[in-house]
Amino acid sequence: MNGTVNGDHESGKITVHVEKVANTSEFPYTGREGQVACSVGNKVYIFGGVEQGQWEEPKETNELLMFDLDTRKWSRPNVSGTLPPSRSAGSFVAVGTSLYLFGGLSHMSGWFDDTFIFDTVTSTWAILETEGTKPRARDKLQAVAIDSKIYYFGGFGPKSDEAEAVDLGADSDDDEEFEDIPESQEQDGAEFGWFNDLYILDTETLKWSQPMQMNLGVPTQRAAHGMCAIGRNLVIFGGRDIEDRQNDLHIFNVDTRKWITDLKVSGDAPAARSFHTLTSVGNRAVLFGGRGRDHQHFSNFDVFDFDKKEWVPTTITGCQPAGRGLHCTVCVGDKIFLFGGSGDFSAQTMQCQTFYSDAFVIETGL
Repeated sequence: MNGTVNGDHESGKITVHVEKVANTSEFPYTGREGQVACSVGNKVYIFGGVEQGQWEEPKETNELLMFDLDTRKWSRPNVSGTLPPSRSAGSFVAVGTSLYLFGGLSHMSGWFDDTFIFDTVTSTWAILETEGTKPRARDKLQAVAIDSKIYYFGGFGPKSDEAEAVDLGADSDDDEEFEDIPESQEQDGAEFGWFNDLYILDTETLKWSQPMQMNLGVPTQRAAHGMCAIGRNLVIFGGRDIEDRQNDLHIFNVDTRKWITDLKVSGDAPAARSFHTLTSVGNRAVLFGGRGRDHQHFSNFDVFDFDKKEWVPTTITGCQPAGRGLHCTVCVGDKIFLFGGSGDFSAQTMQCQTFYSDAFVIETGL
């Protein structure tokens, strides 16, 4: 059975048909959350995250997994070079045959502001030496590539040099770090908080820059939002800001360097959330999962039509994934690959109780 997302022109609805990938190998052998993913050709590369299952406590990993959509097989590439430290909730973007890793969080060593590059041809990791002012260390940011440039927005982390020196310790909770505190967190005099800065890494010159934004309209500082690229535009939905989880939509054109300030969106907007994914397929953005204001996890797909500026209603057939957040999704051709994540949030422990190692293919047909 294949998975499809097809437009029903008569009803105006989109039917989302999902296939669960049969687990035919030992990979991945544990559930995980906060992993990041991107694709080259028909191969999906998944890095890091927090693993569950065979240890007394969850732990971050620097494992690189690969899933081949043609063969539906998992593998673990035999990598060499300088491997990145273990982390979760960073960013992972493909440009050509190279994969760019930036940011993330380790409970043992704190937030990262390093950049690594993985060559999928030679299976080699290397530290990327860049020029210019790079973003501060952070996690739960989002990044997408348009041509040879990678655009980074938002995240959560230290907002001063003093804060970057603070050791989180093993008791910090990545899922809910400081989320119920209405102001920026202060720890040993060091300030932590959300970001709404926009950075560009030019992968040809290896220079960081910040585009001069030509108008107001930048989203509030936030993390754990969704972002994708449609044409020459960045599309951002939701995330957690200083007030709460949100369901606002923002569009930034990378050529005019302007935010659309008079954005009028029709249709029923999805509920406020964070830890979701927003994946572009053609001129549409597919929203899945996330955690709501009451800590509930969503299992539905929502589709935003960029041309019509409309949220299109959907119906789901096939094998619907359980509600979750901190999963990863990747567009491969006209398909979406979905993997992992966590759900069943407990208000008593302030942690999720279920960690997923399942994978799904949504064959969009868009």
